[in-house]
Amino acid sequence: LSAKLFGGPRHHHESTRISRLPLRVQPPKCISSSSSAYCCYSYVKLAAMAKLILALMLSGAAAFVAPSAARAELVARPAMSEEDLKAKIMNAGPAEFNKIGGIEIEEMVMPEGISFEAPIPAKVMGRWDGEYVLTVSDGEITAGGTSVDVTVTPDAMTIEDFYAGFEGAPEWITVSPNIGKLERKGGEATILTVSANPPKGTEFEEDLGLVCVLPDDIDKAYKIAVKVGANVVTKEFDAGSDEELD
Repeated sequence: LSAKLFGGPRHHHESTRISRLPLRVQPPKCISSSSSAYCCYSYVKLAAMAKLILALMLSGAAAFVAPSAARAELVARPAMSEEDLKAKIMNAGPAEFNKIGGIEIEEMVMPEGISFEAPIPAKVMGRWDGEYVLTVSDGEITAGGTSVDVTVTPDAMTIEDFYAGFEGAPEWITVSPNIGKLERKGGEATILTVSANPPKGTEFEEDLGLVCVLPDDIDKAYKIAVKVGANVVTKEFDAGSDEELD
C-alpha cells in the first residue's frame, strides 16, 4: 500500500520504520506535479484513519477489567440470607400488592365535624330509604337491651365510602358498623345493626333518623321508631306461659 501511495520507500530503513509505527503516517512525497493532489488527499485520509484506530485502542483499554479484579469484587459482596431475599422479592412491586393475603385496605377514620342530618326529602316529605321499629321493655333493659338490623342496598356504579350515625339520639343508641364501604349496584347489601341499651327506668319514645353519609353521592336515611319503658311489651319473654314449657 505504501509503495502504491508514496511511490515506495527509497531505502530499506524507511520501510522498516513505517512498518514498526503503523499509526504514524509519513507525509507522501509525490513523484510528479500531476499526482500531488491525489497524494495529499490520500495522506489526509490515512491520518484520519490512524487517529480513529488510536482512539478505539485507548477506549478499549479503559473499559477493560481484569478477570481477577472482577472475581475479587464478587467475593467481597456478602451473601444474602434467605429472609433478606424473601423481603427483597416481596418489596419489589407496588406497596399495595406486597401483602400475601391480598390488597390491604387502608384504615378508615370518621371525619371531624361530620353531620348526620337527614336529607330534606326524608325529614320533611317522609321519603325515607327504609323504616324500622326498635322497642325496649323493662325486662329487656335488664337483659342488656335490644337491636334491629337495617339493610342498606347499594345503588351506585362504584364502591363508595359511608359514615353512619344519628342526629340528636341518646348515647345509649348506637349503630355498628358506623364506617365502611358500600358495594356497587347489584352487589351485596350492607347490614347496619342499631342497638338500644338504655339505663333502668328509662322512658323514651321518638322517631330517629339513621343517616348514611355518602361523600360522593346522595345520603341515605332510615326512620327508626324507638320506644322504651314500662308500657313496652317484651315479645320474646312475655309471650306464652310457663305451663307450655316441658
